[in-house]
Amino acid sequence: MNVLYTLDSGFKTQLVVSLNSLIRNTKKKLNVFIIFDNLDEETRSYFMSLGNSRVKIKFLDAPKISNKLIPDRGAISQFYRLYLTKIFKGSSDISKLLYLDCDTLIMNSSIENIANIEMDNDAIAATIDPWSYQYKSIFKLEKDTDMFNDGIFFINLEKWKEKNYDEKLEQLIKKRKHFIQADQGILNELIHGKFKVLDPKFNVISSYFEMNYEELMCYRKPVSFYSKDQIKNAVKNPCIVHFTSTFLGNRPWQNGSNHPLKKTWVKDTKFYHVEIKKEKNGRKKQTLKKLFNILPRDKSIYLFGLLQAYLRPIFLKIKLSLGGE
Repeated sequence: MNVLYTLDSGFKTQLVVSLNSLIRNTKKKLNVFIIFDNLDEETRSYFMSLGNSRVKIKFLDAPKISNKLIPDRGAISQFYRLYLTKIFKGSSDISKLLYLDCDTLIMNSSIENIANIEMDNDAIAATIDPWSYQYKSIFKLEKDTDMFNDGIFFINLEKWKEKNYDEKLEQLIKKRKHFIQADQGILNELIHGKFKVLDPKFNVISSYFEMNYEELMCYRKPVSFYSKDQIKNAVKNPCIVHFTSTFLGNRPWQNGSNHPLKKTWVKDTKFYHVEIKKEKNGRKKQTLKKLFNILPRDKSIYLFGLLQAYLRPIFLKIKLSLGGE
């Protein structure tokens, strides 16, 4: 299996946990590639020490990216995943690759099944992200076109080249001044729903733990999505847990987190002797959480759903229109 992580120094602890959980839950030979901004020698030495006859660790240089790519969230390193064919240009033996965000926890060996998935004619395999039609329209997607979460995805680099996605990506970036949802927005507009859908157990985001199925549907209002049983099974038997950011602050390294797998994640940090730097949600998210907790839960889910699914996309469209395309 070929696996790639991209990060900056702020996510060192998260990478320690994710990478060790990956090694622990696989038996296949692993080629792990890491692009790490502001890497110090001590950190490099630690990760290199995880290598053995089965696990090969290699640090790669960051690709040169467009100076127009300014993130509306997170670090610049998130955009590196847009340039995978350039990153592995001289590696003819790497035709398929699993990309993992650092804020992931591998729970069992079924992650190995991703490497054997039949891609058909698709270049990417990923899980569906539950977004409303109004949100999809920002990226020029039709009502019934699925969006995917790019924190975990499997890519066939040869298919990517065949579909000429690099040139299409370049054209997409050229005509924009603002980028909504950063790299994920760009990739979804580029791929336009043409991806192999993975079982949700391969990307169990925080919202699946924070809300039951009916609440999630009310809050996010997706046009099409997984069934209730699929999400229920994913939460019960996750393969990859993805600690995504929400206004409820349900990430193990944040103050007030009540994520059901927080103890597992914290235990790993202690076992691997890495420091947890406790974080607070930003003022905006703290305010939203307080407002959410004022009303009865069902009322808050309904009202916040209106904001998330309808009003937020309007503001984002205004931002795009002011910047031009």
